[in-house]
Amino acid sequence: MQDINDNHPLDLSYLIGMVGHNADFVIEIFDTFIEYTPVYLAELEAALALGNWDEVGNCAHKMKPTFSYIGRDDVKDLVQAIEYNARNQVTDQIKSDLEHLKLVSLQVYAQLELEKENIRLWS
Repeated sequence: MQDINDNHPLDLSYLIGMVGHNADFVIEIFDTFIEYTPVYLAELEAALALGNWDEVGNCAHKMKPTFSYIGRDDVKDLVQAIEYNARNQVTDQIKSDLEHLKLVSLQVYAQLELEKENIRLWS
């Protein structure tokens, strides 16, 4: 498993570079992330349970950019490893990586909720 610091700070420079300092839009992106990431994780977990490695890879691939948008490239790298391992059927690490991803995602949701308060001050 990769060494991921679960408390790694968000780096919003990429996102702000894309959308500017539009507080409402940035918060909307955060809310979308918080709403849909659990759905993607559930899809990934279901595909893993079925041993559908193509679908595991596809689910992971779909999730990768979302972690980049919020500046958590460490988590994006974990998702990328899941995708790579699924596509190459190196399956021994995927389950534990997915469990770690689920835990780290909870931390990211909390970070986003806190950051939303700071972003509201932009207005």
